[in-house]
Amino acid sequence: MGLSKTKTKKNPIIFIIFCFSTIVGLSAAAQQPKTKSFPFIGFKENTDTSFFKFTNFSSIDGGALQLTPDNENQPLGYFNKSGRIMYYKPYKLWRSETDQDIASFNTTFVMNVYRNKTWNPGEGFAFLIAPGFDVPDQSHGQWLGLTNATTDGNPENRLVAVEFDTEKQEFDPDDNHIGLNINSVRSNTTVSLNQFGFLISPVESRDYRVWIQYNGKSKVMEVYMANKSDERPKKPYLKSTINLKDHVKQESYFGFAASTGNPGIQFNCVLEWDLQVEVFSVKKDRKWLKIGVGVGVLVTVLLVLFGVKFGVGYVRKRRRDLDEESNVLGTLKRLPGMPREFRYKDLKKATNDFHESMVLGRGGFGVVYKGVLRDWEGSSTSSATTTNEVAVKKFSRDDIKGKDDFLAELTIIHRLRHKHLVRLVGNFPNLLF
Repeated sequence: MGLSKTKTKKNPIIFIIFCFSTIVGLSAAAQQPKTKSFPFIGFKENTDTSFFKFTNFSSIDGGALQLTPDNENQPLGYFNKSGRIMYYKPYKLWRSETDQDIASFNTTFVMNVYRNKTWNPGEGFAFLIAPGFDVPDQSHGQWLGLTNATTDGNPENRLVAVEFDTEKQEFDPDDNHIGLNINSVRSNTTVSLNQFGFLISPVESRDYRVWIQYNGKSKVMEVYMANKSDERPKKPYLKSTINLKDHVKQESYFGFAASTGNPGIQFNCVLEWDLQVEVFSVKKDRKWLKIGVGVGVLVTVLLVLFGVKFGVGYVRKRRRDLDEESNVLGTLKRLPGMPREFRYKDLKKATNDFHESMVLGRGGFGVVYKGVLRDWEGSSTSSATTTNEVAVKKFSRDDIKGKDDFLAELTIIHRLRHKHLVRLVGNFPNLLF
């Protein structure tokens, strides 16, 4: 905090209120979600592989994410392959099991589905939210690297995907559509791209930019598509309501999946990718926060009351002490023949800073020190430089209750004149000689 110990002791209440306010402020700030994003403008084999998890037939090659084999050197060629590439870190998509705060996300990527003029297009490509990295066995062909004949439709898959399908099955509207898939390759919502003039897998390869937006409050998913250099369309091509909390795990991974079949084959590539996801800070337990607030207020009130009581008591005691000392000093000044008052620095120097080696004795009213005063104006010596040995009695404030006895002793010493008695020559507040 940058507060010194002295300031902390003098101002304990201010220090506590400052800390308490800071805690409340941080707690409030923690409720606001932040956005985490990463942009990949092209992909590099030597630097970007650590950011992704790959399955057997996926890779980074030619500056792109290659989801299925892109050359004949791959084992068994191009046919009947499936693959996934997932970002290596999961995202938390809602706060808690009972909380309705769902994370929003925006993603945009550039896709290229290439095929030789002699190839039949197939099978498809998908943007994926999944619980892990592994691609199911036998997920080639119509299963798009998402499910297989055994797992398709199982709620335990815990996945949601936006598919770009290039091969018609009996449950598909055509071989050129977008679909929203939940735990299955049978889309909940589909939209044919023929009406918009797009062909996912054309003979002449083309780069398409895709925007997928999910609003965590309205639970609406929107999908847009355009040529890479074009702006995003004003209206989405696919729009559907979906509560991600009902279908995916709280911590899920984002990535892509694709497959080839036989005879349908193609290269399924991602050239660019940007993803922005709301990141929720840890939400504090409100019950414990309320308890903390109550305890903090109670402690603050007690400290205030204690401080007031202590302060008032201290002021009263100090005032009594000053009154007592004033009475003592007043009595001293009224003694007839009191020569003078000495400066504290002269007495400190005379007694070597009241060093233990200068102690002559200890009495009921304080400690007596031997002192040597130089150039004392009250001295009877006429030399230019005079030194006078004196006895300095330091009155103890702790013994203020015995002031009457002390003053009686002092009065007697002041009046007596004897060669074996020291003469009273002066005083300093709190120090008597």
